[in-house]
Amino acid sequence: MEKEIYGKAGWSAAQFKEEFAKAPKDAYYLAAEMNGKLIAYAGIFYVADVADVHTITVAAEHRRKGIGRELLKRLIDWARTKKAEAIMLEVRVGNEEALPLYTQNGFTEISRRENYYGPGLTAIIMRKEL
Repeated sequence: MEKEIYGKAGWSAAQFKEEFAKAPKDAYYLAAEMNGKLIAYAGIFYVADVADVHTITVAAEHRRKGIGRELLKRLIDWARTKKAEAIMLEVRVGNEEALPLYTQNGFTEISRRENYYGPGLTAIIMRKEL
């Protein structure tokens, strides 16, 4: 699913395994499936009073059905149980599907990182106070 959505920038299974192995003690991952097939996943880390959304990915054919919103809600709820002061995330400039989801849930842009996703691909850094 990662390669379908993100193309060459998508992570391989080996990269995910490495990520899980290196994840901090306070990490939370969710997966959604339908008829035995993975349709969405999300992950968040908690380090030093701030939770960092690592990923929210929904298969193209299942978008605009509230799945991303529900995953984000669960990540926010988890961060609150950790007593996080805020949640941070990065989103690609031009990701018109994700940006409204984040702004509607109280995230605001605090910065940008040029070339974050590769040459010419800028990330918007967003934060939500809890």
